[in-house]
Amino acid sequence: MAVAAAIDTRRQVISFLLENEYLGFDLKHLEKVVEAVDFNFVPRAPSFLRGAINHHGKVIAVIDLREFLGMEKATLTLDSRILVLAGEEYHLGLLVDRVERIETVPLKGPLVQAPEPGEHNPYVSRMINLGGRILSVLDVEKLLLEIENYFA
Repeated sequence: MAVAAAIDTRRQVISFLLENEYLGFDLKHLEKVVEAVDFNFVPRAPSFLRGAINHHGKVIAVIDLREFLGMEKATLTLDSRILVLAGEEYHLGLLVDRVERIETVPLKGPLVQAPEPGEHNPYVSRMINLGGRILSVLDVEKLLLEIENYFA
């Protein structure tokens, strides 16, 4: 029983870099990590929509996560990756600067804190101290809802 309780207090997240900030989200949303290759242009799209890719026969919109979060537009490098998110009603790609690793992180405790209001972007659900490195964990549902509302 103690093992089950310990499992419930930790989550696996994929961590990645945007500018100099470490971010991540729950691994349950991730379908695959793919190289950032040529995007198909989408006319009249907002600037944060970098284009679309064909992923196993599915057209996936690719969002420049840096630009969507109010940072400078991403420049593609050899480290750039697309995080393909998948759910029952969506497939979406998020362009990130570099994927770091899959991390097992606590859901609560002394190393976890809620972001200060107005201090970070509104999509951060919690911040975790990982040995001196702060990981901002994104609320993917909130992020997806905002993207969906933009196109509604």
